[in-house]
Amino acid sequence: MNLLSAEIGRVRGEVEVTKDYLNAIGGTHGGWLSTLVDVGGSLAIATHGFTTTGVSTDLSVSFLSPSGEGSNIVFDAQVLKLGRTLAYTRVDIFSGEKMVATGHHTKFISREQEKAAQDAQK
Repeated sequence: MNLLSAEIGRVRGEVEVTKDYLNAIGGTHGGWLSTLVDVGGSLAIATHGFTTTGVSTDLSVSFLSPSGEGSNIVFDAQVLKLGRTLAYTRVDIFSGEKMVATGHHTKFISREQEKAAQDAQK
């Protein structure tokens, strides 16, 4: 995975699809795309200064178009809302101009624990 850009609340990255990421009929495996939603959402949360990004409470993915071996997959992950205990993210996944999948990822976070961890490092 290569990170293309990062700013507060948003991360973009890319990955080339290899044969290890394919399903039985040669398309990009849905489980692998779901992992990109998980990782991408977590990285977007981390841009807010979190050293740990909590645990997943919900993850949903819609698969829109096929892709396969050799495809250059680009993901765009953004934090939709960062609350006191929950973070909501959206991750769009593209192959070229074609949107391959889109997903939402909700994570339990604890700002109080994060603040305590940061204060302990001072």
